[in-house]
Amino acid sequence: MNQNATLGDNVTGIGRNATRAEEMQRGMENFPPTSVGTREGPGKVRVQYAREGHQVGSIPKPVEVKEKLKSALGAGASPTLMDKLGQRLAFERTGTRLYEALISKHEAFGGFDGGPSRAQLLEILNEEHRHFTELERHVIALGGDPTAVTPSANLAAVATEGVLKLITDPRNSLLQSLEGILIAELVDNDGWQMLCDAARNDGVDELVDLCEEATAAEQRHLENVRAWLAAGCAIE
Repeated sequence: MNQNATLGDNVTGIGRNATRAEEMQRGMENFPPTSVGTREGPGKVRVQYAREGHQVGSIPKPVEVKEKLKSALGAGASPTLMDKLGQRLAFERTGTRLYEALISKHEAFGGFDGGPSRAQLLEILNEEHRHFTELERHVIALGGDPTAVTPSANLAAVATEGVLKLITDPRNSLLQSLEGILIAELVDNDGWQMLCDAARNDGVDELVDLCEEATAAEQRHLENVRAWLAAGCAIE
């Protein structure tokens, strides 16, 4: 199946009907806005809301930590580290779902020359899931609650919502969905590096090891996605 965009009866633009475009313009002139606004107006409202608003969330207070696990993981964890741990946990959870959706796209549309096989997508899915379970273990060991939504976890959930919608939209092909996963992989690579820096600052050595291993894996994922997209866009 052709996974690239094709010519069709696209009527979303006005270029194909100059007469209707002129009618729309005249309508705007006959029914002008009821009030005069400025570009600064919406900005002022946003500033007011921001000043009157509250933070998205907070870091949960630590729960009891088993001393054996705590000593194995390091000296302890700052609120910043726990926040970034929550963010990675949320992102890897979503990453697993994204690759589940990609596998469905592969089954629906089939592959293409130079594109991913189902086995390759499944391999990455399993790596994303393993990263999630490892992060969950570290959160618990450091006294955190893996079910809690930290501020950065909420940020990750909102930021990836569009990517999830793109990939699960039944109208988008496997190739089109790979453009969405590219966005996620780019964010994922930098996110692991930020967590690694936070873990290193807190002296949580085992978590640093996980971050370095995950960063290498995510770099492979990114290189694969870029190669698949390049191959797909070269198809006539």
